[in-house]
Amino acid sequence: MYVRVRCLRSKGAVVPMEIVKTLPAVEGRLTVREERDPELGRPVTRARLLERHAGNPVDILPDLSDATLLWAEDGALRLSGIERVGKVAYAQTWAVELT
Repeated sequence: MYVRVRCLRSKGAVVPMEIVKTLPAVEGRLTVREERDPELGRPVTRARLLERHAGNPVDILPDLSDATLLWAEDGALRLSGIERVGKVAYAQTWAVELT
């Protein structure tokens, strides 16, 4: 499904909503599926935001591992999980709007 995403955290810290609202949303294709994570050695639910028209899927944002749907209503949803940047893992939450 095609969506707009705003990240609600930066390096694990909550970004104040007045700042989040000023940031441009990132548009792409949202996928959520269970995949085996080779680093963790177990299956995880992974959320990915991919380029809209990529022949080969290209991630726009770091994916969310152990993604959890917090709520979904009226064309919007919240996903929470862990994003890896290099060798560091951070808590992340996506505010998602359907396009």
